[in-house]
Amino acid sequence: MKRTVAVLTGPKTFDFVEQEIPLLRANEVLLKVISVGLCHSDVPAYLGTSAAGFHARGYGAMIKNVPYPMPLGHEPVCKVDAVGKAVTRYKPGEFVTGFLLESFATHLLVPEDAQMMKIPQTSKPIDACIGEPMMCVSNIARAVTPKLGDKIAVIGCGFMGLMVISALKGRNLGELVAIDFDDNRLQLASKYGATRIMNPAKVDIEDVSYDLTGGKFYDCVVEITGSLKGLASALKISKLPGHGRILAPSVYAKEVLWDVEMGYNLMYRSPEIHVVHPWYTDDYMGVFRIGVEAYIKGVFPTNELITHRIPFSEIGKGFELLSRNPPEYIKGIITFE
Repeated sequence: MKRTVAVLTGPKTFDFVEQEIPLLRANEVLLKVISVGLCHSDVPAYLGTSAAGFHARGYGAMIKNVPYPMPLGHEPVCKVDAVGKAVTRYKPGEFVTGFLLESFATHLLVPEDAQMMKIPQTSKPIDACIGEPMMCVSNIARAVTPKLGDKIAVIGCGFMGLMVISALKGRNLGELVAIDFDDNRLQLASKYGATRIMNPAKVDIEDVSYDLTGGKFYDCVVEITGSLKGLASALKISKLPGHGRILAPSVYAKEVLWDVEMGYNLMYRSPEIHVVHPWYTDDYMGVFRIGVEAYIKGVFPTNELITHRIPFSEIGKGFELLSRNPPEYIKGIITFE
């Protein structure tokens, strides 16, 4: 039996490779891939500027020279096709989602104890149950740890930002403010729970935030733009005098000059900058399960935010959209059926 794998062979270049699938071992699960989410963390590799990888001594680190050919993808939804004779967790026909590397492929062969879980029975679209980014959102929302009446701002109303807003809705906050340059995305932020919206192209967010918070600014700012300008904005509106928190789950992978004003705001506001990537949690699969359950229960509007379903054969078009990020794009998935 063979599978087809999409492999990045150079900047902005995918090739499709046929591979023989090895015989199923006793502890392995053969998965038929249904969909895979497109993630901005793969964009540097796609553009050829850098990639996530490993240091020569074995720990995670940036790779400056992208090692082509390079498989990508880590947000799959799959159907169990077959299981080894020792497998007890999964049965053929069940649906799973997980953090599975190199998942832009028609099939995956993984050990039973891989980072994946069974999707509970649901009437919601299965292809939208992309557990990995929902785990990330759950991790961010849990790290906010808001107190009654806290004022929270979310900078960036793309897929992750809108999902964070949805997760924080109903937490008895003083304010839940959404900040973005796109008015349509700001309207979505209002729909999903933001109590105030701000467009930095139309208002001075520092002045408006000062008035809104009585000069104290925000107890916590979630900065999720992936841009140093977004972090600079977060520093302008972080709590005074000090003791505010900035949550930074973005991958800052662009070579840009340091904004000198950021240095002054770091001094005057002295925030705690909390990096909340998935590696922050000490219970990855526990938080992963929380994210999937939030989708099943309707807390996460994941299926509503998937704006593009791109066939596997057109994966290059999907990455072009992802890297360009036009206004109409919020979240894309690669589909196999």
